[in-house]
Amino acid sequence: MTATSKTDTWDAAWTLTGRARRKRLTDNISDSYPTIGEFRKKGILEVETGGKEIQEDLMYALNSWGWFDGFDILNTDAVDGITAAFYQFRYGYVPITISMTEETEARDAEGAMSLMDAKMKQSMITAFDGVNSQLNSAATGKSILGLQDLVSTSSGATVGGINSGTETWWDNSRVNYTTNYGTTKFAAKSTVYTDMYVGILAMRDLWNAQSEGNDTPDLCITDYNVYGAYEGIFEGTGFQRLAARDANAVDGTSPMYRGMKILPDRDAPYTAGNGQMRFLTTKFLKFKVQEGKNFAKTPFKEPANQLAKVAFVVLGAQGTTNHRARQGVLYNITAV
Repeated sequence: MTATSKTDTWDAAWTLTGRARRKRLTDNISDSYPTIGEFRKKGILEVETGGKEIQEDLMYALNSWGWFDGFDILNTDAVDGITAAFYQFRYGYVPITISMTEETEARDAEGAMSLMDAKMKQSMITAFDGVNSQLNSAATGKSILGLQDLVSTSSGATVGGINSGTETWWDNSRVNYTTNYGTTKFAAKSTVYTDMYVGILAMRDLWNAQSEGNDTPDLCITDYNVYGAYEGIFEGTGFQRLAARDANAVDGTSPMYRGMKILPDRDAPYTAGNGQMRFLTTKFLKFKVQEGKNFAKTPFKEPANQLAKVAFVVLGAQGTTNHRARQGVLYNITAV
């Protein structure tokens, strides 16, 4: 009964701390998580109730259209053109561990609340930081799919159980900056085509390749190296003053492209000579979250072989798309 009583007390302390005014605990280790924040703003996060898999129904071919007159024989051949992509939920966690000595030293209400405040913030920052990093990465092991899977720099990827190498309608658009805009293609004008303005030409070609009618990219995620090069075009020409720039604002203080927000994220992939810009048409992207597993905390339990209490912050989620052709990536960018 003593253990149960203590478990209830610490669960209550966690709940009450969540309602209380936070005391300061300064994060000195994690990156921010702008990708998660932007996904929330755009309604990309969706809650699902149960289920092992997520099914996205897809149309990849149209029916037949024809003209006729009089008693012409009409084509009645059945056309398939309908399939589905399937995504499995993945689960992540952060442990919340409180030792007996910590519990003993924080037995008064103020101490318990202070300890819980620190543990709560530490755990949530860890969870958000890990998920934001994975959203900008490629899946490994049991992790969720990231943007490097959904919007890949290479063709032939299998996403949602569909091989884009054989089903080319399921492939995303891509533009190789080095191949198409480097000194090899424009050898005679290499002094011109190695400056930063060439990036705008590459962005134009990617935009046109993945756009159709009103379906155009509305969000670009990139790293700070490429973002800084793009930003420099406006600062260098005096077209835009960015002293008061808010990286999370969609307004005149933040450089955009054809109405598409350019969002820098330190978790976005970058190696020297291989910067990347992912053009996302977010209406075709979803970050699915299991109901009750949306960064939720489990009850505290006591391990059999430790004088401590352990709970977990748990997430059940998966990144999905139902239209890869409307997503695109510009890669091998040399940022200046």
